[in-house]
Amino acid sequence: MENKLRVALVGFGGMGQIYAKMIYAGMIPEMQLVGVCCRNEKGQTLLKNEFSGVSIYTDTIDMEAHQDEYEAVLIVTPHTTHVEIGIQMARLGKHLLIDKPIGVSAMEVKELLHVCKENKVSVGTIFNNRRLPAFQMAKKLLTEETLGTLHRVVWVCNSWYRTPAYHKSAPWRSSWNGECGGLLINQNQHYLDMWQWLFGMPEKIYADMSFGRYNDFDVDDAVDIQFAYGNGLHGTMISATGEAPGVNRLEIWGTKGRIIVEDGSKVYLDLNEVSTEEFAKTNTEIYVGLPHEMKEIELSQPINPYAEVFANFAAHVLHGDALYSDGVEGLKTVELTNAAYVSGWEECKVIVPVEETRYTHHLKAKQLLEKKQEK
Repeated sequence: MENKLRVALVGFGGMGQIYAKMIYAGMIPEMQLVGVCCRNEKGQTLLKNEFSGVSIYTDTIDMEAHQDEYEAVLIVTPHTTHVEIGIQMARLGKHLLIDKPIGVSAMEVKELLHVCKENKVSVGTIFNNRRLPAFQMAKKLLTEETLGTLHRVVWVCNSWYRTPAYHKSAPWRSSWNGECGGLLINQNQHYLDMWQWLFGMPEKIYADMSFGRYNDFDVDDAVDIQFAYGNGLHGTMISATGEAPGVNRLEIWGTKGRIIVEDGSKVYLDLNEVSTEEFAKTNTEIYVGLPHEMKEIELSQPINPYAEVFANFAAHVLHGDALYSDGVEGLKTVELTNAAYVSGWEECKVIVPVEETRYTHHLKAKQLLEKKQEK
C-alpha cells in the first residue's frame, strides 16, 4: 500500500467539513483521513453517510483510546481550544497541523511549542494565503530587493464585511470569552501573518482600535495599525468587518519604485527610471516628477492553497520537507495580535513582543466584565 500520512481531524464545523471532504476525495495524495472527532449527532450522521471507513471519535478522550489509528492531527476547532488539544495530542506523539490562529496568547503558544519539542513532534499552521501566486511573487520581488530600500507599506484590507447573521452563527463568535476578540484574532490573522512574512517583525506597534463600531458587541470590528521598524520602514494596516464595498490592496514603496498587490490576485510593478536617492543627487529642477513605468506581472495559474499546505505538511512528516509555516511562524502572528490588542486597550505605542502578562491581564478583565453583563 502506498505510504500515506494517516490524519485524524478534530472539529467538523464549516472549515472542518471542507478539509475533511478535500482529504477524503484524494486531493492530497500522501494524506489519508482515518478519523474525525465530532461531538454533535448531526455531524456524526453526516460522517456515517458520506465518509465510509472513517472512524468517528466522540471527543479527544475517545481519540486517545484509538491513538494507534493515526500519526497526525488536524485541529479545526474554535481557536481558544487549539493549544489545549494540541498539547494533549503532542503528548501522544502526534504531529499537529493547526488552523489559524495557533493560539490566543503568546504565553500558551510557547507552552505548546515546548511540549511539541519535548515529544519530538512537528507543528504546522494553516496560513494558506502564503501560497497564492500574487503573494508568492511579492515575496520574490522583495527578497530580490527589486524596490531597493523599503520606506512605506500601506495595506487596506476591509473586504471582511460581516452581518449579525455571521456573528451569531456560533455562540463562541465575536466575544471575549468565546473567541477572545473579533477582527484581529479571527479574519486579520491571515494578513498579520502575511505582514510579518513579507516585512519581518516590527519593533513597535500602535493600534487605533474600535470595539463594536458596526455591531452590537464589545469586541473589535475595525482597526488601524501602525508598524514601526528600526531600519526606518513604516507601515499601516487598515481593516474592518463593517464596511462595504471593501478592498484588499497592498502597496509597498521603496527607493526604486513600488509593488501593488490587488485583491490577492494581481501584482503590478511600478519602477522608477532611477532610484529616488540617485535622482535627488542629480536633479536641478524645483518641481519635477521622477519618470517611472508600471506593468502588470504575469502570474502562474492559481491552485488550491489549502491543498498545497496539506500536501506540504504530509511531505514534511513523511520525507522531511521544510514546512511552509511552522509553529514559530504561528507564534509571531499571535505576538503581533497580542501587541495590537494591548496598544488598542491602553491607547499607546507598545514594543513587540509585548509583555505576555500585560496582554493576559487585560483579556481576563474583558472576559470578566462580559460575563457580568450577560447575567
